[in-house]
Amino acid sequence: MTDKNGVGVTVISHDSEARMHVKGHESSGSYVRYVHYIATGLTNIPQLAYLTDVSTHCEQFIKYECRGSLIFHGNTAWWVSRTAAKMTYWGGATPADHNKCACGVSSPNSCADPAFGCNCEKNDGTWREDSGLLTEKSHLPVTQLRFGDTGHGVEEGFHTLGKLKCYGME
Repeated sequence: MTDKNGVGVTVISHDSEARMHVKGHESSGSYVRYVHYIATGLTNIPQLAYLTDVSTHCEQFIKYECRGSLIFHGNTAWWVSRTAAKMTYWGGATPADHNKCACGVSSPNSCADPAFGCNCEKNDGTWREDSGLLTEKSHLPVTQLRFGDTGHGVEEGFHTLGKLKCYGME
């Protein structure tokens, strides 16, 4: 009960929490990871949507580690919301921050290349990371992760998706 200042937190696990390798998928979004949630009594997206609707706050951690792999430039990667919508913002950013990650919304821009909104947009041979919390309740939980630009040479990545956490009552 210490995670959110003593408030009870509902935590929903899924089958995609482990760090997973992405390699050999060049076309935009050609790597597809469907996320299947595991919870007693809450096993489908409408039930999880109801949980997010009645909770004051919900969050889900998302991370992409990249080497020579773009995240948004060229529309190569995205995540899919509970309504099957393609989401083009990353953890630490908001829906209004199109094609941006946490580093791209910080002031000043702290991305590896300040001309872009994510560290992975640097697109070089160095390992980089974009990560943060997704907090827009109407988009949660994440139902799919989609990546591309991992089909040539050193291009590759790893994705990690945290548990869905909701707390407080509306």
